Amino acid sequence: MSNFSDQLDEIKYLISSASGTKANKSFAYSTLLHLQQQSSDSHASIQKLARTSQSLIHPIVADIQDDDEEIATQALKCLGFMIYHPSIVAEIAVDDVKLVLESLAKLITTTKMKAVCNLGVWCISVQQLAAPLLAAHFHSLLLAVVHAIDNPIGSLSTTFEAMQAVMKLASLLSESMRELSHVWAPPIYRRLLSFDKRERDMSERCLLKIKSTILPPPLNLSKALVKDLKPKLLTGMHNMLNNGMKVHTIQAWGWFVRLLGPHALKNRHLINEMLKIPQHTFSDHDAQVQIASQVAWEGLIDALVHPPMVLPCETSDAKADNGVQQIGTYKGNCGEIQKNGSLKSIKLIMTPLIGIMSTNCDVSVQLACLNTWCYLLHKLDTSVNDSSMIRLVVQPIFEAVFQMDPDGKNIWTRNLCVDLLDDFILAKCKDIDYDSLNQVSHQLSAKSDANAPPISGNCSWKQYPIKWLPWDLSLLDFHLKVIYVLICQLPRETVSHDNRIPAADASLKLFRSVLKGIQLEFKRSSISYNDIMLCLNAILKFINNVCEEVSSNSSDRNDLHHICLQLVEAVGEEIEPTIVGSPLYKVPLDIKHIEYLQADADIGFAKLDVSSVAYMDMVSPMVYLSVLYFCVVVQSTLRVLKTDFILHRMQKYFKFMLSSFDPLESLVVTSGLLYKHSGPSCLSMWIAIAEGLKFYINDVKDFSLLKMDSDSKCCFAMLYLLSYPLVVCSCTQKDFKSANIRSSPEESPASLQIQVELERVITLWTSLYGSMCTSLSGCFTIGSFFEDLFSILDRCLDKYTSMLVCGDELELKFKGLDLHLIALYGDVLICILENFHSSEISSDGNDEHGSNYQVSSAITCCLKVTIRYMDLLQTKIGTDSPIGLSVASSCRVYSTLAYFISSLHLKEDILSFFELISGPLLQWLVLMEMQNESTSDQFQLLWAETLGCLRRSRPPIIFDSAFLKLQAPILEKTLDHPNLSISEETITFWNSTYGEQTKLDYPKTLLNVLDKLWRNGRINLHKRSLPLQRCQSRPQVAAVPPRYRVNATHNRVSKRVELVEDTIGGGEHKEMPHPSLKRRRLELTEHQKEVRRAQQGRERDCGGHGPGVQTFTSVDFSQGNNNEDSQENPDIRNAECILELLRNG
Repeated sequence: MSNFSDQLDEIKYLISSASGTKANKSFAYSTLLHLQQQSSDSHASIQKLARTSQSLIHPIVADIQDDDEEIATQALKCLGFMIYHPSIVAEIAVDDVKLVLESLAKLITTTKMKAVCNLGVWCISVQQLAAPLLAAHFHSLLLAVVHAIDNPIGSLSTTFEAMQAVMKLASLLSESMRELSHVWAPPIYRRLLSFDKRERDMSERCLLKIKSTILPPPLNLSKALVKDLKPKLLTGMHNMLNNGMKVHTIQAWGWFVRLLGPHALKNRHLINEMLKIPQHTFSDHDAQVQIASQVAWEGLIDALVHPPMVLPCETSDAKADNGVQQIGTYKGNCGEIQKNGSLKSIKLIMTPLIGIMSTNCDVSVQLACLNTWCYLLHKLDTSVNDSSMIRLVVQPIFEAVFQMDPDGKNIWTRNLCVDLLDDFILAKCKDIDYDSLNQVSHQLSAKSDANAPPISGNCSWKQYPIKWLPWDLSLLDFHLKVIYVLICQLPRETVSHDNRIPAADASLKLFRSVLKGIQLEFKRSSISYNDIMLCLNAILKFINNVCEEVSSNSSDRNDLHHICLQLVEAVGEEIEPTIVGSPLYKVPLDIKHIEYLQADADIGFAKLDVSSVAYMDMVSPMVYLSVLYFCVVVQSTLRVLKTDFILHRMQKYFKFMLSSFDPLESLVVTSGLLYKHSGPSCLSMWIAIAEGLKFYINDVKDFSLLKMDSDSKCCFAMLYLLSYPLVVCSCTQKDFKSANIRSSPEESPASLQIQVELERVITLWTSLYGSMCTSLSGCFTIGSFFEDLFSILDRCLDKYTSMLVCGDELELKFKGLDLHLIALYGDVLICILENFHSSEISSDGNDEHGSNYQVSSAITCCLKVTIRYMDLLQTKIGTDSPIGLSVASSCRVYSTLAYFISSLHLKEDILSFFELISGPLLQWLVLMEMQNESTSDQFQLLWAETLGCLRRSRPPIIFDSAFLKLQAPILEKTLDHPNLSISEETITFWNSTYGEQTKLDYPKTLLNVLDKLWRNGRINLHKRSLPLQRCQSRPQVAAVPPRYRVNATHNRVSKRVELVEDTIGGGEHKEMPHPSLKRRRLELTEHQKEVRRAQQGRERDCGGHGPGVQTFTSVDFSQGNNNEDSQENPDIRNAECILELLRNG
């Protein structure tokens, strides 16, 4: 044959020739088959074959019936290619198709030759004929295929080809095959129980391919299976079990249950018999058998679960609510269960799943179980959101998984359930197209429709779509309960830190998702007050239960306390502050731990009850969370050694509270809580809170809510917060010193830790106070705040001093710690003095008396505390050796006090100051000889400032005999002090004040010192007056020495000293009296003065007539009514002026 066409013509001739020999036909068919194989890649050759096939169909169909097996098989192979290739199929006439199909069906059912039967069925399995052409001959073809499956020859190859033909027909004529599945399916599923592995495998492979055609099974197929089960299949399964073929048995069982479908519910006795099979396999110790049982159990799910399990629920239309798109939520109880049997079926399905997840099985078994469970969730469709399904299907598995130890073995199962639950919770936050909710998919698909409800992307390895719907508040308790179960596993001793952290993070992730859903509910304007309270009570109860669980386990692990704190923080971060901080939503303070907190510390101040909270008080959610947070921190610091991270969280949380909620309420509540705890960790907690407040003050610009008015809550709260470390150190230092001491005090870690804490307290206290004075300067009012602060500090110093005096053996061992406590009080006092600026304590002449009184009162309190502290420095502890204070601390006390004194200007303040400080100055002066040079230098500065403030008083102080008597004790020591800096400064002061006076009464204690210094020419005792005529002869105005009068007052123990400055010419400036003094007396005429002096015999006037400036000594501050009848001392008269007046007269 020269070319392709010639070859085809020759083949056609040989096949069609009636007189052709067998050899010629065999050669022709082998040549045709060869050409078909070669032309499969050549379009031109295929086209020639297609045109030739029309004339070859009839002879080939005739030859497939040939008795010669070789000719028949060759013809069938060539025919199979012709009806397989689409180009050739397109050229075959309809009548020829009919001829081919009828011939094949007849051949399969009549031939006795195995090879011919195989090829005949093969032709049906590979043909590419149009479905309508096949439908016309469907019954004959199906009968032929069924015959081939159970072929009388018993050939497995024929059965295999027949099953391939079944798959082909099912793909082309699915509906027809489904209607007659009871005809062709039984011979296939029966082979699932074959002991021949090849037969079982081909049967299962075929069923998997045609699964979509026979499932859910038509009723006729289910009935046919029931007939097969009773006499044959049940017995066959038991036989296989007895022969140890458990995996194959349960695999077949799964198919049988699937094929029973809903009809199984009508044959409960049969189902009960069938359930005995998985009872054996589920309890088997072989993991492979258990996994196969899980896969087969999906067959029962297919048979019993046919959504919707509940009637469709009504959902609200999408609407805008407060600017938030509200799609609607799935009402947990909005539908009724269609049949009571549905719930029983679900319980039946869930029983082995819950059992497996509740036992310690292999991970592979548990993963297979979860996969089956996810398949059940998928099959439930939207019914999975119903409350009954949540209770029966969802909750038990979540609880079982979350109750496992979160170790490495269970990490996959836990993560799967965490992701699945998180998808369920977050479904509330996703947009839903409700048009798709009524479209229930009955097909497994890894891809969900774009308009379908949210699908859990990580729910299982088979990617079964699970249709979670937005949940309503009826499911809030379910979500919180499941999260609680997960958290409760964390305190177990068997859980390592590395496994505990991921589990805790997962719990927090789920809780935040719940809070996001609740926040969406709160944004709805239609939400009721009861619903808001429902949410708040549920959240707070959940967190409180978690904290109690951690506390009841007596855990000493940081991470457990961290999760409690993180839960509290999450509420403040996720829920709107206007809800959490609102006074409308009061909840009972049912935190049991608050009952065990120590009672309020006694600081001798009657206003502590302003911030107290008690068990079962009705408080806002913010207060509830604050108390709970505080209690957790207290427990953690009592049980955990390293608490730095927890205290750092507390600092950040307190700052967050101040920024997000009412800062005044937050400050008041927190300050009150501090006084309910005074254990070893109290200073650390105060540090955390104080740092949070300091950062808030430094960051926030608007302090209108923290105005420090007198008697305001904010004033009290600030006072309590600043006083807390002082109170604690004065009341509970024994707790500090005896805490965890197992060695010598010098080596005790507890002692060293407390010392470090005290140093931090000192630094932070001064920094916080400075920030308050700087940032809140406009909010401060001079008044009770400073007085109360000084009063508390004074009480603390007094109490601490008394405890030191009565110190026991424990106190004697901790002198180093005592130094740190004393340094705390000293630095606090120094800080107050340094920030007590002159602009705050000085006033001009226009100030009201009330303002001056507040200033003077604050100064008096400050000085008393300073003196008390200086006394504390000299206190002894059971021995004669004084407590040593560092040189730097001593110097700072003197230096700061000197700076404070430099700010005093008003005479009343200065006189009050000197009255208080004169005694202590004398004591300090005596101790100066034992101090080093640097401390002596600072004391000299203090003494210089003291003398300076006396000289710069406004109005000026009258240095008369009465005031000299007050200063006599200190002047006695300082005028002739061995330290030249002190003595020279004092002598200069004397000469500029008392040395300018014309007449003084010198106290006896000063006579020796004054005599010595006067004879040495270092001081001036008095300034002598010039003769009167000499004064009158000069054109200049001569200075007239001051004159004195001591008047008795109504108070017998006090006198009033009057200074009368006479001027000549009457044109000099007259100093205005201070507004707080009494109005001066009316002036007398010159004649009246002389008459009066003559009558009394006490003339002392030099002719002047200036107004008198009145003041009071430090003994008389009553400013009472004065008796005008003076009792003048004759010794103070100027004799020379009197004699000069008489001569001129």
